[in-house]
Amino acid sequence: MPESSSPSSSSPSSSSPSSRTAQVESLMHTLRAKSPIYGLILADMHLVDVHAGSVTLRIRLTPTHLNSKGGLHGAVSATMVDFVTGLAICAHDLRETTGASVDMHLSFLATARVDDVLVVRATAERVGGNLAFVTVRINKIVGEGTKSTELTRLTKSTEPTESTEGVVEKPVTLAQHTKFVRGTGRAVEGAVEGAVEGGS
Repeated sequence: MPESSSPSSSSPSSSSPSSRTAQVESLMHTLRAKSPIYGLILADMHLVDVHAGSVTLRIRLTPTHLNSKGGLHGAVSATMVDFVTGLAICAHDLRETTGASVDMHLSFLATARVDDVLVVRATAERVGGNLAFVTVRINKIVGEGTKSTELTRLTKSTEPTESTEGVVEKPVTLAQHTKFVRGTGRAVEGAVEGAVEGGS
């Protein structure tokens, strides 16, 4: 019998870490295949960690990601935010589709340059029947830490902070992204395509 035969067998809190990671990786491949901009700009972005409602990814910047001044392009930051928001929503309850953007706010706190490694964390703060609210933090690694401390939550500080991975990170971009998610959840698992096509 397929794993998805019972809606209660895959609640957001009971899914195994491996199945959650596999679902997020599957969505990453799907998004890159269906949206060429993701494949062009974020082909080298890789998944580092997945928890219920949150994902962490890394990417090393190349000249493709830069603006005319040699810094991280704002449009690339927005593309990263759009991409990882869907992954965080997927990590919340393993849904296969993650809705459409209705609002996005980005604060540019610092710049990043070619060969900088960015750590991108997305957290689904709330996923409801109609809307999902996701916070995204884009930091750059600026050094090695001596001890592990918790990254300051939702900070606009531009001072380097130490992450849980033991590396020192400097905030580059802080974003809030809202998506319309009606008809994309696990509750309509066998009929997602029909709900989307029917528009109801």
